[in-house]
Amino acid sequence: MARRMKYHPHGSVLFASFSIEEGLVLLSNPLCESIIKSCLARAQTLHPVKICHLIVEANHVHIILVVQNPDDVPDFIRCFKTESAHMINRLLGRRKRTLWCEGYDSPIVLTPVRALVAIAYLYSNPAKDNLETSIDRYPGFSSWKMFRNGEHLKRWKWLHRNQFSALSRDSNNLEGYTRVAQRILAEASDTQVFCLEPNAWLEAFGFNSQDEQTQINEQLLRRIRLLENRATKKRERDKKNVLGRNRLARQVFDTTYRSARNGRRMWCLSEKRHVRTRFIQFFKRLMKEARIVRQRWLLGDVTVAYPPGLHPPSMPKLANVVGL
Repeated sequence: MARRMKYHPHGSVLFASFSIEEGLVLLSNPLCESIIKSCLARAQTLHPVKICHLIVEANHVHIILVVQNPDDVPDFIRCFKTESAHMINRLLGRRKRTLWCEGYDSPIVLTPVRALVAIAYLYSNPAKDNLETSIDRYPGFSSWKMFRNGEHLKRWKWLHRNQFSALSRDSNNLEGYTRVAQRILAEASDTQVFCLEPNAWLEAFGFNSQDEQTQINEQLLRRIRLLENRATKKRERDKKNVLGRNRLARQVFDTTYRSARNGRRMWCLSEKRHVRTRFIQFFKRLMKEARIVRQRWLLGDVTVAYPPGLHPPSMPKLANVVGL
């Protein structure tokens, strides 16, 4: 299958999402949280991206980030997915099993209004999915507390794959997960720094003053509360309840769950149709140029550069080494 082209220019704001292939395994317990923290910090250390906001649910991750080096975006996501897959598969006693769906979605956010809407959607997701009434009560991993408390630098334990092994039958519960997490964290001696930059997306759109950033973040909070209230009213109409933080915390690994999500991947996000149209036309021209460059590479002309902002494929193999 041909790789989907992605455009990640320096300084752009992306709404990245990637999902578990099957099952509910990114749970709201200390063991899963320690894995998520270690893998996030490791991926950011090796492939620096400016992470503004993020949330992890049992089968997917949403991240708002600002691009520094375009090449770091796919490498950051690949590193997080690879490390977390090895650790979780070891806990489940599985070998050579795919954990994550192939690829990821990463539309470029073209306007500050649409960025604010995307962030509000991210934090209101637990309410929309009937997990909890508010992001304040959601026990799963997210950047919400770091954002609200102003604690943007964290030092987390660096965990290694060989620390993980298959869970015993009596450890497949919250108490067991907690014991395993305590043991693994106690064994780990190295730490890594994770940096949250919640205002980086504002700076990317030219909002550099503290007053402007404070005002927009207050708008963001109001938008989140509006969406949470809408979700509450919908549950009341449908006579449904949230799962609740206690039941979320006591969930066990479920490898049988099949997601009904079937979203369409998008190239860009904007509330203005003419802005979206202009970008799509530009991106199609860029992809055409990239295909022409690829064809020239295949013919042996590797002097022409791949369009900036796109991730080039590997150079074609033009000859084999003949042994003497």
